[in-house]
Amino acid sequence: MIAYLRGTCQAMDGDALVVDVRGVGYLVAVAEPERLAHHVGSDVELLVHTEVREDDIALYGFGSAGARDLFRCLLSVPGVGPKAALALLSALDPPRLAAAIEAGQSQALCKAKGIGKKTAETIVVKLRDRLPAIAGSAPRPAQVGTAAAAGLAADLESALINLGYRPQTATAVAQSTAAAQPEASLDIALRAALAALRRPAGGG
Repeated sequence: MIAYLRGTCQAMDGDALVVDVRGVGYLVAVAEPERLAHHVGSDVELLVHTEVREDDIALYGFGSAGARDLFRCLLSVPGVGPKAALALLSALDPPRLAAAIEAGQSQALCKAKGIGKKTAETIVVKLRDRLPAIAGSAPRPAQVGTAAAAGLAADLESALINLGYRPQTATAVAQSTAAAQPEASLDIALRAALAALRRPAGGG
């Protein structure tokens, strides 16, 4: 799974960027504000959500962990796919989109292309009480400040949750591990995180 890309914008392809990473071009779909922030030749640094299907692998890029987390949260709503989620993030920036959902303002979501009243109301019902934990409303530690560290932290958090650890515990350990060694591979960082979890509370 690709979680993070850093390279150069080699081309613009509709609503996507072609990101050149050491000679390999990755086609990454982005929301309109992210697309407008780049041009051919500009540096690109994106957190990535990888969508794997039977006949396709699609990449979606985000300039912040909050935007990526909100995108993933939207995908959990029945009837909302990647195209609709990007449309929502194109119509409203992440803070305003999260605020509209939390306030129950479904009409604001209808500004997005392809989002009707029924879908907007479903999004509000499904996500209204979940956004603070999932969409990045809660502040992240300041030390996890780079996209690389944030991407590693997200992958670690997912891995730890899949191993059965509580989300709150997984988040804290993933962020502290990524902050300590942001350039580590996921395998090395996961071993470090597991070692920290095995360490007795209060131990040195």
